[in-house]
Amino acid sequence: MNPPSQIPESPANASQKRFPLLLRSAWFGLNQSFRIRIKPLGLTPDQFTVLRWLHEKKGECIRQSDLAQLMSSDNNTITSIINRMETNGWVKRSPHIHDQRAKQLIIEEAGEALYFKGQAVAQALEDEIMNSLSEAERLMYLEFMHKVTRACLDSRDASRRA
Repeated sequence: MNPPSQIPESPANASQKRFPLLLRSAWFGLNQSFRIRIKPLGLTPDQFTVLRWLHEKKGECIRQSDLAQLMSSDNNTITSIINRMETNGWVKRSPHIHDQRAKQLIIEEAGEALYFKGQAVAQALEDEIMNSLSEAERLMYLEFMHKVTRACLDSRDASRRA
């Protein structure tokens, strides 16, 4: 799959600094690089993200709807991913302790082992990318991305209410 656009080394004019284009291009490049690097593990980026959340939220009652929200995804997509992961023995569904109509998701031992392998790949990729910035730039970038993410989510919520 080809990237959505070619981004110049350093944007020279305003038309090359369009926020949605840069954000999408950055995400696309990161996702494709990660996809290539974790493919030997038999994982996709979305499956890794499921394992990461279930590992980080271990001991909490995480439903598929909770996972969809954590992953900024929808329930149908999460159901499809979980079905494949359950077949592989990486996660399991069990009755939710507070809501008998719901199922909670639990990371299995095989999923936990796979998560740690994927985490090593993810950390190496993050280090590679973030090393293009100075320490001060990294901190500033992460702070800005947090603010942009919050603004995007606030805008989404306001659009839903409108």
